[in-house]
Amino acid sequence: MRFKDKVSRVALRVSLIAMVVLSIILSAVIWGSDARFSRIEETSNQTQTKDLGQRSLRDIYLPTQTFYFKNKKMYQVYDTKNNLPLEFSKLTQSLRPLLPIRIWSSQTKYEKMLRNPNYIQLTYPDQITISLFLTNVRKNDSREFNRIFVSTTSSDYIYLGNDENHTLYCIRLNDVSFKTLIEHIRNAQTQMPVTLEKVHDDYLPFYEKNLSLPVYSYLTNEESDSYFVYRLLGSNNPTQHSNGDTITYSNGVYERLIAAKHTHNYEYIDYQQDQIPKTISRKLNDSLYFVRKIGLSEPDLRFFDADDNTVIYQNYVEEYPIFLPGKYKMRAQVKFASNGMTINFNSLDLQIPIPTNGEKKTLIPTTVAMDELYQKGYHRKDIERIIIGYTAKSSNSKNKKLVDLEPAYYVKINKQWKTLDEWLNTNNQLDNAGKEGLVDGL
Repeated sequence: MRFKDKVSRVALRVSLIAMVVLSIILSAVIWGSDARFSRIEETSNQTQTKDLGQRSLRDIYLPTQTFYFKNKKMYQVYDTKNNLPLEFSKLTQSLRPLLPIRIWSSQTKYEKMLRNPNYIQLTYPDQITISLFLTNVRKNDSREFNRIFVSTTSSDYIYLGNDENHTLYCIRLNDVSFKTLIEHIRNAQTQMPVTLEKVHDDYLPFYEKNLSLPVYSYLTNEESDSYFVYRLLGSNNPTQHSNGDTITYSNGVYERLIAAKHTHNYEYIDYQQDQIPKTISRKLNDSLYFVRKIGLSEPDLRFFDADDNTVIYQNYVEEYPIFLPGKYKMRAQVKFASNGMTINFNSLDLQIPIPTNGEKKTLIPTTVAMDELYQKGYHRKDIERIIIGYTAKSSNSKNKKLVDLEPAYYVKINKQWKTLDEWLNTNNQLDNAGKEGLVDGL
């Protein structure tokens, strides 16, 4: 028995020593690679931070246009007293409906729904996902839609429509009344007669007559390079290199910020962000996370467009997007790629609207604008979208912080946005918006 006890004690001691040695070895392996551990920790924290919350997402992913029928004629409406899309968003923000049910996918039925005078329609500038609109569905629900149908006779249901594949989803509601919203829409100050025409993958409003829209003026503000350097590269004394009209700030070999010296354009590249989001919902969510990381002012910032792995955000005035001059016309554009993520953005912030003398600019009917493109040699299949937007231009006044916003037709061809006049004067040639695009514009 004594022999057995002695053997047991020896075996126990050997086991304890082996466990201690193994623990030391494992600790050395795990903690010895600081860079590897830091990267794991950073990735984990970032994944959690990217979940912005449904409410903050809805602030950016708002409908931008509202339509209703009067005497069986469709009108696009806008009201300066009541932000109609925001009203709708507040009404549906806390909805706890059942999972949206797919009704059908039929072009004939969908176009009939578009002409149904018993529904008000709110539209997004491009497709978003159901999980960005409803709070109680799976976050990876990437079913897309861009149009909402609200009945003028019942608050029991709303419908989500996808212009691209003619799919309609039904959502049953409880304890929601759209009566006040519908009343505000019917009494909106601005009412423009339109027809919906199929252009590429969307049904777009075509303005039947000459359209007279106001010109706006704004005082602007801008942040310095140091503001964006600190937010994007941190406080680790990034290196700085000047090259012609640009300055490049670098944080090691993984991050860089390129700033134009004479415009408000920037390009941020993060080579560590080399994973392309796998779902549409995650792509939209992550892009907004990175835009907010920049620190741009958000009151009028909205989701605008998405193509493949590129997501664009624009400022809006009334219900129209604001485009900047030059090759980079967007307030913020996020592009995901397997070799890193790139964000092009502009620091010009519209601060205070300035009273004007009532100046307006007249735009031609949309069909006339399309005819001009056809005569120039563009085919209908090449035209992806045609919308009204506002161009930010330097004011003629001596105040350099004052800019004017002038309305114009903007056309998307081959995934590029330009004014109608720019397309008519480019001889069908596409711009190669490289680094030189940073130095033009405002």
